[in-house]
Amino acid sequence: MGTVKVRVPGTSANMGPGFDSLGLALSIYNYIEATETDGGLTIEILDAETKEFLPTDEKNLVYKSMKYLFDKVGYQPKGLKLTLKSEVPVTRGLGSSSACIVGGLMCANELSKAKLSKRQIMEMATAIEGHSDNVCAACVGGFTVSVYNKEEIFYYSHKIEGDLKFLVLIPDYAVTTQKARNTLPGYYPRREVAFNISHASLMVASMVSGNYENLLCAIDDKVHEPYRKVFIDGYQKIYNKLKAYGALGTYISGSGPTLVSVVEADDAEFFLEDISEYMKKTHPTWTLKLLDVDNEGVKIIK
Repeated sequence: MGTVKVRVPGTSANMGPGFDSLGLALSIYNYIEATETDGGLTIEILDAETKEFLPTDEKNLVYKSMKYLFDKVGYQPKGLKLTLKSEVPVTRGLGSSSACIVGGLMCANELSKAKLSKRQIMEMATAIEGHSDNVCAACVGGFTVSVYNKEEIFYYSHKIEGDLKFLVLIPDYAVTTQKARNTLPGYYPRREVAFNISHASLMVASMVSGNYENLLCAIDDKVHEPYRKVFIDGYQKIYNKLKAYGALGTYISGSGPTLVSVVEADDAEFFLEDISEYMKKTHPTWTLKLLDVDNEGVKIIK
């Protein structure tokens, strides 16, 4: 019997035009400790807010992900005790489900001594989650581009070394992924497809090359943001303020409702002061966090 503890970052997906393909790991974390026991399942959730959302039985996503791997590799623990501590808010568009899946798989990989690679973990996580953007970033960190094709994942991770900061603006209400996806049309005009291909390409080039002046153009999207911004109170006024205060670009994180603004590190503290003052007056219940990129991804810490 053994114990393992992992840290897995929250993530921000889509990044404007990169629907279901671009991701970013951020310096906000979930911690999962898993211990094999003599029998039964015990799940303890340490933070009160997360406890309201997550089940503490076999429906828990961390446990379900662990069982998925155990079944794949033919390992059967007698029992498990899981202790979960979550900094990543649930149903806010910051990859909480992917953090649970990736963290659970990593714990199971260690306890079972299966020795699966991160790529294999990523492929399992994508099979559970249904798309690769969040799970890729959670697995390997950095700014990621990924494609899931015929149960195989192809990806690239670019490490960002301190020249950018990411301000996340987290509303105090939830928007489920299913609700956000249901708002999207089934078909798009050719011009909008071409728009997103060109902007997603420029987004990748900007992030990898460091030519961040192109982000304000590159970050625009016509596939999901026009349909999802209606769920965000005061979206246009907040967006305009962020732009006026010097954001390099702002986008809806994942399926929302969290917004992420990309800012140059040298200007980040002044930017935070300005937008915090505005948000206190207009949206005092929102939470603002100035985060770095996490370049490591999921890691074993015990």
